[in-house]
Amino acid sequence: MRYALRKQDKIASVYSEAYLKEHIISSLDSYFGKCDDERIIDDISQEGYVSRTGEDYPLLRINDLLDDNAMLEFAVIGQQYDVLKLSFLGRMKG
Repeated sequence: MRYALRKQDKIASVYSEAYLKEHIISSLDSYFGKCDDERIIDDISQEGYVSRTGEDYPLLRINDLLDDNAMLEFAVIGQQYDVLKLSFLGRMKG
């Protein structure tokens, strides 16, 4: 399974280009590289994220490779073939 991360320019402008590459992209690459499709699907929580427009999306939380005390949270906004479309929601302690 692969991923497509939306609005990377916006993420870089809010957090920084370095944070985007070193924390988010490297963590996603590692997670998707190590986990098989079944594990990824199992990790997607049905606990939803509700957008401002009222749409409900499942969540994917993965470990931040560079911060053992944080997880990165993404809304899974769709899937086309073997590509999950992700929207970065933020970091969480844990």
